[in-house]
Amino acid sequence: MVKIYVEAYGCSQNIAETHMLAQAIGEIVAKPEDADMIVIGTCVVIEHTENRMLRRIRELKKYGKKILVYGCLPSARRELLEKDMIALRTWELEKAQELLGIPDSPMEQLFLWDSVATIPIANGCLGSCTYCITRIARGRIKSRAPEWVVKMVQKALKKGAVEVRISAQDTAAYGKDIDTELPELINNIVALPGEFLVRIGMMEPRETLTILPQLIQAYRSPKVYKFLHLPVQSGDNEILQRMNRGYKVEDFEKIVNNFRDAFPHMTISTDVIVGFPGESDESFENTLRLVERVKPDILNITRFSPRPKTPAIKWKRPPTNKVKEWSRQITELHMENMRWRMEQLIGKEVNVVVPSRGKRGFFLGRTINYVPVVLKKAEIGKFYRVEIKNIHSSHLEGEIIDESPFPLE
Repeated sequence: MVKIYVEAYGCSQNIAETHMLAQAIGEIVAKPEDADMIVIGTCVVIEHTENRMLRRIRELKKYGKKILVYGCLPSARRELLEKDMIALRTWELEKAQELLGIPDSPMEQLFLWDSVATIPIANGCLGSCTYCITRIARGRIKSRAPEWVVKMVQKALKKGAVEVRISAQDTAAYGKDIDTELPELINNIVALPGEFLVRIGMMEPRETLTILPQLIQAYRSPKVYKFLHLPVQSGDNEILQRMNRGYKVEDFEKIVNNFRDAFPHMTISTDVIVGFPGESDESFENTLRLVERVKPDILNITRFSPRPKTPAIKWKRPPTNKVKEWSRQITELHMENMRWRMEQLIGKEVNVVVPSRGKRGFFLGRTINYVPVVLKKAEIGKFYRVEIKNIHSSHLEGEIIDESPFPLE
């Protein structure tokens, strides 16, 4: 059997698909020197990441093995790869068995890490954001059949998964091309027997608005983490229009408020781009005020990175020193918000599931709201009652009181 060394970068979808591909080709080995072929899953969302991918490919070439490059780099920037590289674009994954002449189809493979299964439910999106190279890399939405998704979840549960992540570039767009919708898929998954939780991946506000009542209803299942990743990107409507995001700040807040009315303690995660062309002190202040109002639990802050083949690459950007200062201000505000929220949990008792290992030999528990609780001793796949003992920059530290029944609530 062909021995494969695999590395994967970027979003959870890209990581899962890269591992599915590698598993379809052969047997996974731990070191590149032991492999017959190296498979690398790549991301090009910002220039820094793209450069890192190219640097890593050059480093891996030194092992003298065949290299297969998958993901957004060959899909959007094939011209940057040497001609002798084997390149597989994201929309070719389902045909990989035929294209590469490999033993199995990646679509029959399951990516399972500890007790976490990640299942990519669609490729592409319905957007045309003026700054985004990922839409070029992944194209228009192509949803995978609900029957295939449910079959993969069943396979994951048989192998002991307690956390199932459904991922896509925009999970809210799922099914729009095949006459179904995300809430229906969620309902089909949670109807399966077993003790497990579903984490729903990133959803764009524009598509989320069209399914909002049904989506909130689907989230009511005790098998769904109360976790919403909804990228806003800017708190200023003029900037959102320049980005071609297709919604207004008020729409974003409506979604968040509706979810919080239904689930007051749920985790809200959002993304912000700082320094987009046309951003001013006033438009940045609008973003800052939005963060003050919404107080997201997780805030991913990215400085604007002009990408080739996108309209925004030609537009004039704010001065670098201004962007650095804005980035510092919004980071400090978020850190204050996050610390205040976590401090409220010290001394409280919560139920968690332990789907995976953490860092430094610890274990990572998750509450029903997907809050990370690090435990020194635990068993993967178990459910526990824990007491919160301490807080750190991005997680809580807990101590097990006893095992707890399912569901977590």
